[in-house]
Amino acid sequence: MSDGTNPLFDPATDNAPISDETQEIVNTPIADPTGTSDDDRVLLNKIIQLVDDGKINLYQPSTLINQEVYDGLSDEVKGKVDQQSFNMLSTIRELHAFNASEFTNDSFQFQNMIHRLRLQKEATENESGDVFVF
Repeated sequence: MSDGTNPLFDPATDNAPISDETQEIVNTPIADPTGTSDDDRVLLNKIIQLVDDGKINLYQPSTLINQEVYDGLSDEVKGKVDQQSFNMLSTIRELHAFNASEFTNDSFQFQNMIHRLRLQKEATENESGDVFVF
């Protein structure tokens, strides 16, 4: 019977100092040598431009919505679009901040965020039409 402790945990190294060099290596996202896909890069560039132009407000989900298309949707589909807009805006804020950082946009983390956003957009628009401004 286990006493609940982790046999790999060494209390002698708990909270041991970490060198600045090691900390920098650990904190730097790993770049994918194949780079970001063209489809994802195009989407990212469009989103960044819309944010920079003030057309997408990073704290207002309704700015993601193509109102003309949205107005023609059923209440049920509008609810789904509203929910997706809220969720996607969170990702867009992360993408915008990461894009402005010193880290490469070809990191696995960044690629995953933009790809996931593109798939969310496509899945939602398969049901609702071209409901997003990006």
